[in-house]
Amino acid sequence: MLSGAHLRSNLLVKLGEMTGETHALPMVVYAPTARCNSRCVSCDWWRADGATDLTLDEVRGIAAALPAFGTRVVALTGGEPLVRADLMAVADLFRERGMVLHLLTSGLALERFASDIAARFVDVTISLDGHTPELYRTIRGVNGLDAVARGVAALRRLAPTLVIRARSTVHRHNFRFLGELVRKAHEIGVDQISFLAADVSSEAFNRAPDGPPATGLLLTREDVGELEASIESLIQREAGALAERKIVPGPDGLRRLAGYFRAQLGEGEFPPVACNAPWTSVFIGADGSVRPCFFQPAVGNLREQPLAELLTRAMPRFRRGLDVATDEICRRCVCSLKTGLRTRLW
Repeated sequence: MLSGAHLRSNLLVKLGEMTGETHALPMVVYAPTARCNSRCVSCDWWRADGATDLTLDEVRGIAAALPAFGTRVVALTGGEPLVRADLMAVADLFRERGMVLHLLTSGLALERFASDIAARFVDVTISLDGHTPELYRTIRGVNGLDAVARGVAALRRLAPTLVIRARSTVHRHNFRFLGELVRKAHEIGVDQISFLAADVSSEAFNRAPDGPPATGLLLTREDVGELEASIESLIQREAGALAERKIVPGPDGLRRLAGYFRAQLGEGEFPPVACNAPWTSVFIGADGSVRPCFFQPAVGNLREQPLAELLTRAMPRFRRGLDVATDEICRRCVCSLKTGLRTRLW
């Protein structure tokens, strides 16, 4: 049963969907740094030097502004958050204001920072794109699978109740290994593994104009047929884990993965998107850019306008002009967020 605080927050989000106004902003996703310690084929954040990352004082301003909007969850993402030297000080700024913290990380440095993470975060999501050291290195550019496993084990020892998830980005390098990735996630001891398709169309991953084309991650027609068969096999074999949400998305969501890749080939429409992320959350980039979600362009920068002003003026203007069903970025989105009256975000 939802608490009164959860229900009130969800009702205010729904009111915001009707009015466009920021009545509540229960979740904020913030990238403490643009730097990264991986060199993934699906992302170019490793090219960033972090020179424009917000200072600790600037982050303090964010933390001070968010309680007025009812923010309860701050998810720290990247780049790779753990390469920022003062990350725990950043985390404490939000915790001091009563917000709970989620960490999205490559997992390479989990073992080193396990005690600090266990003391501050309630939810940790690691990237798990390959089930063998060789495939992991091919996709993520570093030899890190064993380090990830050791980091998860260290967190488990220090914080047995901490929620630890794995996320796999599906593309041509690993689409044949969904079952193996599920088994690897179980082996290293995470609570859940999720799958999403690789984004190939947005500018959300710091892709360089002179870098390799993201379309190289797409599947061929034959590959998509193989993926569809693999998904149906996984749905039958892992029915219990899917029902318990140890594997997400559910069967329909997994089938959407194949639909996304088929649409990229021009064979049918992209799967319909149900999302209210711009009404539920906001993404703050390492340089202070404020986006309605990870994929949409910035509505402004908090170095040029106060965050409160961006949330109460620029964001409503964006929302009122957004039709999720027809917006080209939304139609091709690989990672939507849909909150309802019964959603529990914290």
